Amino acid sequence: MGKQVSSEEILGKLISIASITDTSNEEVVAAIATIAAPFARVRRLPNAGGEKTALLISIGPEDRPGIVLSAHTDVVAVAGQPWTSDPFRLAARDGRLYGRGTSDMKGFVACVLAALPAFAAADPQTPVHVALSYDEEIGCKGAGDLVAAIAALPARPLLCIVGEPTGMKVKRAHKGKTGWRATALGRTGHSALPHQAANAVTALARFTARLADLADELKTGAQDSAFDPPYATLHIGSLHGGGALNVVPDQAVMEFELRSIPGSDTAALFRRIEALAEEARAALRVQAPEADLLLEELSAYPALATAPDAPEAAAVARLTGDNGAPGTIAFGTEAGLYAQAGIPTLVCGPGDIARAHKADEWVGREELAQCDAMLARLADIIRHPAAEWIRSEPRGA
Repeated sequence: MGKQVSSEEILGKLISIASITDTSNEEVVAAIATIAAPFARVRRLPNAGGEKTALLISIGPEDRPGIVLSAHTDVVAVAGQPWTSDPFRLAARDGRLYGRGTSDMKGFVACVLAALPAFAAADPQTPVHVALSYDEEIGCKGAGDLVAAIAALPARPLLCIVGEPTGMKVKRAHKGKTGWRATALGRTGHSALPHQAANAVTALARFTARLADLADELKTGAQDSAFDPPYATLHIGSLHGGGALNVVPDQAVMEFELRSIPGSDTAALFRRIEALAEEARAALRVQAPEADLLLEELSAYPALATAPDAPEAAAVARLTGDNGAPGTIAFGTEAGLYAQAGIPTLVCGPGDIARAHKADEWVGREELAQCDAMLARLADIIRHPAAEWIRSEPRGA
């Protein structure tokens, strides 16, 4: 067996590897595989281009239903942010550990890797699968093959814990999200002769205004008081087009996103958005038959909607020391993908999303200790088949 290393020591190693989204993640994957190999079976899942790799790390029998610990290894960029210390070198100050990814979400990854020796020593009857993805930060793009591989295991897992930063509070639900890019293609011309041109900026601005009307309508639509705000939101993130004042612009680009509450009819909303795009396209083609308005999906992930009284939610609460009723989160995660694959899923991990993506991102040493303790409890539980444990104890027992 390999040497046991603390979660803080492992976190320092992970932070030193930038692993920024949309770049090759080979260095961080290699480092994680080296740490895990003495204790577990390590399976690499490269993408089609071979420059990105997900990892599936397993301990215990392959033919029994297990528990999945899920995380992503990518982090957002630091360019232009006013860091007071090197973002890629772990810095300790006043009980806080600073560095890019400490909260989101290498802190959880470090705790899981530090727990591998205890999982292996337990000679588990319930297997543990550690699922590590890439490109989560650009719309959960690197999790598809990994989730499929887990769903195809000889025995489907009993439970998945996604370790996104929740302050170690158990979260059961979040909204789904789809991001889109709209591109208007018109016909250029002199601004003195606009009737001979087709203004792409005007066409896209009108489409944007119709989306804003739909966003207002959603405020009085389906509601779920567990979320803030309690309705689906439609957000316009950017709008660009044109160059010179005396030139009719022939191209404009706009990006928008829809965040939908669990159970809402997102397909119907998409049809309405596409109908509004078709109206804008038809109006533009009246001016220029070659004109167009194109919609491109940028990212998509489903909502998470684990029931508040689900036995799996109570089980994860017991692992944490029972820290209150499971709640909801405003941000999205890969949890909805696991739930969609038929695996009961909760979100719980060290750190705080409010610290993520910012300069001087940090995680508390106490938060890592709480996560270490949760995983130590899990190491005791997996000595036996876990199905009975998940479904046996009532909340607060």
